[in-house]
Amino acid sequence: MDVWAIVVSSIVALLVGWLGAWATLRSGNPKRKVGWWEQSNTPLFAESRYAGQSGPLTVQLGNTRLRQPRIIDLAIANLGNHDITAVMFHEGAPLRFSFGTPVLAILEYTSEPAANLSQVIDTYADNGALPTGPSVGGVELKPTLLRSGQTVIITVLVDGGREVTRCTDFPLVDVDEAMGLPALPARPFREVFRDTLLHAIAFRNRP
Repeated sequence: MDVWAIVVSSIVALLVGWLGAWATLRSGNPKRKVGWWEQSNTPLFAESRYAGQSGPLTVQLGNTRLRQPRIIDLAIANLGNHDITAVMFHEGAPLRFSFGTPVLAILEYTSEPAANLSQVIDTYADNGALPTGPSVGGVELKPTLLRSGQTVIITVLVDGGREVTRCTDFPLVDVDEAMGLPALPARPFREVFRDTLLHAIAFRNRP
């Protein structure tokens, strides 16, 4: 029994030491992740009711008549346990997203928790766009603070059929990119550490 007690004590000591070292390394190099997904992509009305420029139902934005107007909600979220600061945007480059069809206007943007985004959300034009024609471009999020758990929703008006939404520029340093709806959050490290330690101690104290 004494031999087993020594063996178990040694295993517990090694486990605690390894977990402590891992926790220190993780705290010094925290994992950061930004996720994005298309929350909705909805035509303004059913395509069967839209007959184009010569049809009975038309939509205009200023003097521009729209062919296939759509409303898209783009979600951008900090899925990690640590804040992402403006300096983590490499050389001040913005996050950019393209919808494969011209972006006519940013209708609104929201943040949860609330944040002032008026200076950091804008549209951009493709570099190769013809100066006389509409540029496809997209929307961009300029360097800003994204707090842990923060989600930003950008609502845009586009004109065209449904295309694939893409992140065309992801300049964040030491931050992973995640596409699609986020999975359920992982258990906090402190809970995993606590349960592992309690199980090891319980095993050690078994009669």
